[in-house]
Amino acid sequence: MKNHACMHRSAQRATSPKRSGVVIIAALVCLLVVMAILGAMLRGTLRNYREMRSERDLRQTELLLQAAHGRVLRRIKNDAEYRGETWNLPADEIAGTGEGRVTIEITPATRQAAGNAKVVAEYPLGGETSIRRSLVFQIPVKR
Repeated sequence: MKNHACMHRSAQRATSPKRSGVVIIAALVCLLVVMAILGAMLRGTLRNYREMRSERDLRQTELLLQAAHGRVLRRIKNDAEYRGETWNLPADEIAGTGEGRVTIEITPATRQAAGNAKVVAEYPLGGETSIRRSLVFQIPVKR
């Protein structure tokens, strides 16, 4: 009987290192799966952040374009000699994330053609992700 108990114990010892190896491998696989899930979540979060920032910059560019359009209409109404201008806007006057620039160019009316205005807005200025939008429109003729 003693011999049978000793054999049983030695059999348990022989399989014990194998079991602990399997447990370690299972734990490592679980850790790998968790890390992959966290990595995917982080990539998604970064992508969403970039999209939101891009949408914010696009909206800011469109607002600058609208402001310039209104300015052209007001200036032309009050000053027939107005030919345009360039605004350089510091970051703290806009959204605080970058400088902006608005360029207005006026082509005066001739006998053959109506006058045109070209407005270009860029925000953030000179960056890799800079957004540039333009608007060309006819200047209303005074009657």
